[in-house]
Amino acid sequence: MKAPLTLNKLADDAGVSKVELLIVLAMLFVAGGFVIFKLVGSPKVEARASVSRELAGYLEKARTDSMRRKATEINEMAQVKVFNGKFYSVAIDANGDGHLDIPLVMSFPAEQGIEFQGPFPRTFIFDGQGRNVDLNNRPVPFQPLILSDSSGKSAVKLSETGQAVVVPAVKLAAVN
Repeated sequence: MKAPLTLNKLADDAGVSKVELLIVLAMLFVAGGFVIFKLVGSPKVEARASVSRELAGYLEKARTDSMRRKATEINEMAQVKVFNGKFYSVAIDANGDGHLDIPLVMSFPAEQGIEFQGPFPRTFIFDGQGRNVDLNNRPVPFQPLILSDSSGKSAVKLSETGQAVVVPAVKLAAVN
């Protein structure tokens, strides 16, 4: 014969202890903090990342344009000029006629609070080999472009292969 089903009552199952309640509340506060951070901080970080990617794209277009056209004279070389904290221009041969087009002047949206860090003005000129050169057509090292807003910093730099890349804010110390 089978034994009847019995329930074993534990001595301490009277309810939830204070320690268990504190642990659950701490977990809720941590999860809530992540949600608030994502809602408040993430749009600013994403806006800065988007502007950084756009700038990296223009630098890459300028570099590849000069390489495609095998530019040898300064007035033929594609350029990106940073005028101040908010404005920069891009001069490339977008229509493919072999000559630089009128520079496209770009600005950051004022409401996003994104700015370049100086010194200003800064000009990035790319020769026919894709190198960053000065006004005398001598190769110069590419100095990263640092963008900042109230949520942090990021940088756009050229990689070892000459490609424009965005460096996250946590890796910015390694750039300098």
